[in-house]
Amino acid sequence: MRIALHKYFMTKFKIDYSEARDWYVTGEKEKDGRSYPSLPEIAREFNYSLSTLRKKAANEGWLKKRNDKLQLKEVICMRREFMGKAVKLSNVCFNAITAAEFLINKVNEEQNEIQNGMKPYDIHLATKQIWTLKQAMSLIVKSQETLDLIERGEMSPLSNIDYI
Repeated sequence: MRIALHKYFMTKFKIDYSEARDWYVTGEKEKDGRSYPSLPEIAREFNYSLSTLRKKAANEGWLKKRNDKLQLKEVICMRREFMGKAVKLSNVCFNAITAAEFLINKVNEEQNEIQNGMKPYDIHLATKQIWTLKQAMSLIVKSQETLDLIERGEMSPLSNIDYI
């Protein structure tokens, strides 16, 4: 049983509901999260009138405060999870840029071999090189755009990142 605080002003008796409100809004921490008491549980625990407690809770918006707190907690968890994913996504982008630069260097090496006469010119090889360069540049551009979005904070957990 909890001890309720009562404040006396002159001859008027006034009940302090702050502890009951705090318990209702924040709940109690348990092993597997938090538990939130109902108004009847609080009324029993503090020995308050349930109807008076309901009126007090409604007038002060206790349920809205509890819901706002739960929603904020959910947003913080989602952002924390997303930040971990954003770091991983940044690493994927850096790796994609590195892979694209590797492919560009390989195409440049083949071109040097063709110019030095070490490798014969072939139209199929030229087509393959053009396609490889186009894909590598596209990968670099998309990776850089994604990195820019992350850096500016414009990417959200719901952003479409299908192309990776």
